[in-house]
Amino acid sequence: MTPLNLFSSTEFWTSLIVVLIGGGGVGAIIGAISSRRKDTADIAAKACDILTDSVIKPLREQVESQEEQIQHLEDQQRKYFALAAYTRQLFHWLQQFCEIAEPDFLKRHPKPHLPDELRADVAPETVEDA
Repeated sequence: MTPLNLFSSTEFWTSLIVVLIGGGGVGAIIGAISSRRKDTADIAAKACDILTDSVIKPLREQVESQEEQIQHLEDQQRKYFALAAYTRQLFHWLQQFCEIAEPDFLKRHPKPHLPDELRADVAPETVEDA
């Protein structure tokens, strides 16, 4: 029998199937497939751990740091607004004092105009609604 005729014979295929089933060939195939799935799951778990450690964890730390910085800046902004309001009240008081103490003082030394870019922060009541 030539090798080409071997693959076309029914006896060959029957013997091969019997050997695979009886010799544990199917079990080996099933074991290889389940082992491969387990290996794939292990690889995916390791990749997830690497991703978490190298990307997600630093991003979380960065977000936490930025939240602290934002909170600090908001605190500073509140202090700035309080300082601007106090300074504005103080200068209005000084203006009234100057008008009483020396009425011509403001004519000789006019009060500087508030720049438009600061008006919304310093004197929001003077901003016209469009």
